Amino acid sequence: MGLGKMLTRSVPDAGGGTRYEVYDIATDGLIDTFSVAGNIAPDWPTSAYKSGMTIPGAWRASLLLSGLLAGAPWHAFRRPYGGDPSPRLITPTPPLLEQPAPPEPRFSTFRSLALDYLWEGNAIGVYAARDRYGWPTAIVPVPASTVMVRRVDERNYPLPLGTIEYLIGNMSFTTDEVLHIKGPCAPGELRGLGVLETQLSTLRGAMTLSADAHTVKGVPTGVLKSDNADLTEAEAKAMKTKWIETQRNRTVAVLNATTSFEPLAWNPEEAQLIEARKFSLTELELIFGLPVGWLGGQTSSRTYSNIEQDAINLLKFTLGDHLAVFKETISQAFPRGTYVEPDLDALLASDTVARYGAYNVATGGKPWLLPSEVRAKEKMPQVDGIDNATTPAPVGGPAGAPGVPTEPSGTETERIES
Repeated sequence: MGLGKMLTRSVPDAGGGTRYEVYDIATDGLIDTFSVAGNIAPDWPTSAYKSGMTIPGAWRASLLLSGLLAGAPWHAFRRPYGGDPSPRLITPTPPLLEQPAPPEPRFSTFRSLALDYLWEGNAIGVYAARDRYGWPTAIVPVPASTVMVRRVDERNYPLPLGTIEYLIGNMSFTTDEVLHIKGPCAPGELRGLGVLETQLSTLRGAMTLSADAHTVKGVPTGVLKSDNADLTEAEAKAMKTKWIETQRNRTVAVLNATTSFEPLAWNPEEAQLIEARKFSLTELELIFGLPVGWLGGQTSSRTYSNIEQDAINLLKFTLGDHLAVFKETISQAFPRGTYVEPDLDALLASDTVARYGAYNVATGGKPWLLPSEVRAKEKMPQVDGIDNATTPAPVGGPAGAPGVPTEPSGTETERIES
């Protein structure tokens, strides 16, 4: 059984889902109404990795990686059969890439999937809507911790032997009904491995260090001395009690000439609590694949050049793996010959001088990039004749400026990507 039985047509969705109504603009008439389930099981427990995200370093690493994964725009391309082998960009962007779980924005959906992928090792969504050809156009994201994946080994079961089955609440789904982005795992394993499963002891150690740091008192322990040779035991106890009360309330203590306080030579630095927490941050950087120093752990001399190189390394050696898994898994939801790609330019956006220098190389000498394509990358309006070498190109600027049209001269429905 699939999610299709949960969708309703021409009637409001009473199960807390989202209702969609399609109108014909020309006649202003209602064509169709459909709903996408918003919550399959309201009694799902909260995410198990929320405790791990109470660690400041883990919180920052999670937001950094999930935000970068979610922030890259996604596009679909079609490989043509014969003729020009260049892949063609599909426009407009398919709904599964533009807004996979309406009405939620694309960024929110991809970020939640990325968080589940990082912590649980699995990101799962159930296909909730399809186009007229049967290809998915929307999903319902499902917390990975609530999904059981198994291979059917029972005879006389509704599914054939050997079929991979996803159990969510009291519902059963097959692989063609589920988007499953699986993390690293052993061959044949049905679930991926995430930070929560593989690094639990390290996370607990970081939480313990954080708790210990919060128990450190601002006033060290010490010895309360009195020069009064006739001090009785009762007076000593009373003086100690008064001193403890004063320090508990964080007030000023008043001592006479015969009484003094000698603190013990102890502080968090000497006890290596600060160094231990820095090492804990370094471990979190290694766990999440961040360049050392990005969370404030074991830092070294950092300049603009190596920070920029760290950003490139982050994309190549950390995000590259994650994006490859997302790319290949989502591509399987499209027809054969169609694949999806993240726009990495959005992640590698450099400063203005470096960008313009790269454009100058791409359009000069043996050009492989057209001036109009450069303007498109900079989100500037197109100018007629700018690609004609014999026509001087007017200076571009904001829409409405002299010599710059307020609207593009034309609309491309499909463009060959070089």
